[in-house]
Amino acid sequence: MKNYSEINLQKIHAHSIPSLHGLPIEICPFYDGLNLANIPNSICHWFGIPSPRPELIDLPEIPLPTGQVKNIILLLVDGLSFERMRTWLEDDRLSHKSNTGWKFIHENAFFTPLTSVIPSTTANALTCLWTGHFPGEHGVIGYEVFLKEYQAIVNMILQIPVYPPELNPDTFHFAVNSFLPVPTLGSHFKKHHIHPYAFQHETIHDSGLSRMLFPEVDRIAFSSLMDMWKTVNELLDSQEPTRKYIYLYWSELDTLSHRQGPDGKKTRAAWQWFSHLLIQFISQRAKKKAHDTLLLITSDHGQIASTISPKYEVRNDQQFMRHLVMPPSGESRLPYIFVKDGHQAAFHQYLQQRWADEFTLVATDQMIDSGVFGIDKVNREIRSRMGDFIALPKGNAYWWWANKDNHLLGRHGGFSAQEMLTPFLLLTL
Repeated sequence: MKNYSEINLQKIHAHSIPSLHGLPIEICPFYDGLNLANIPNSICHWFGIPSPRPELIDLPEIPLPTGQVKNIILLLVDGLSFERMRTWLEDDRLSHKSNTGWKFIHENAFFTPLTSVIPSTTANALTCLWTGHFPGEHGVIGYEVFLKEYQAIVNMILQIPVYPPELNPDTFHFAVNSFLPVPTLGSHFKKHHIHPYAFQHETIHDSGLSRMLFPEVDRIAFSSLMDMWKTVNELLDSQEPTRKYIYLYWSELDTLSHRQGPDGKKTRAAWQWFSHLLIQFISQRAKKKAHDTLLLITSDHGQIASTISPKYEVRNDQQFMRHLVMPPSGESRLPYIFVKDGHQAAFHQYLQQRWADEFTLVATDQMIDSGVFGIDKVNREIRSRMGDFIALPKGNAYWWWANKDNHLLGRHGGFSAQEMLTPFLLLTL
């Protein structure tokens, strides 16, 4: 295996943003070659078609010449941290060294850490992967985002309002087809005679985010992982001459990490079953010796373990809320704060009184100007979604403002290594 873990981890840890020095930031997004937003540009490069942006993944040229790449599979494991995959590659190699799939991986794969985007969350990351643009360009900058055009905080995956409470989700109309200010990749692939497919579990394949990201993409719902791999094999073995881009999304690891914690027993068991089926697939393809397909395995973010504590609940804290125009939005690990005029000093004072040094408020313009969203200028519409301040937590602190019980033992959205470091493995099949 061509393992670039150590050299690229050193680059990532050394990378910093001078204007954000002194803030509780462990890992900065490395947009110039070691970021998940660079993946779609590299995919276009390997297909030999124009890329949305010039930044490619910082890896040596792959052994498969551009003209010989017939298919590319991007397997996105939601919530998979770099450390979990590195441990899997190291530990399971020793216990399964006679397995064809494992042997094939360790003889042929490229492996490196990447950084997630900010905020390190699914809606943001998947939009990067399906547009090739950075968060500050596409504007899907969180799980819940205030949208000025609707005067509402909107869940960006379901695309329904969560605030104000009197808005009816059943009658709320989200402009799925015109919301993004940048094009998606489905039409780009088709223009260059590449057939795009998107595999998702049947429970989520028709979500608002899916419909927004996948115009001109064949969406395939699967009921089980075995069902998914069977259909992928059939696609690869078909006699259709058109090249294929196959996107596979598995969400269960993220769901279990939220509910059980990133290192919970059920979380580990689900990963073991998933990796068992993945190795089976790799073994099957390796035996065919087609040498025309790239398999890419990555993630949108990791997770940090968290505790369920009244200390971090703000939904019923009237003293907290009275300083704000609306509840926080964004992520519980990276909230956007809209503060009432004249309340800035009192709000800062209350935060220090209740949480001491666990949260640092940074002016939103300072965060934008730093380039942490991929660019140092965003249009007025996207800027309006970020509020006056962004709260940066220390350790595993968070805020819980949802009007429901807090049950999460794992979270993401922030700058910790657990959230920000993601894996990237490339294998020629």
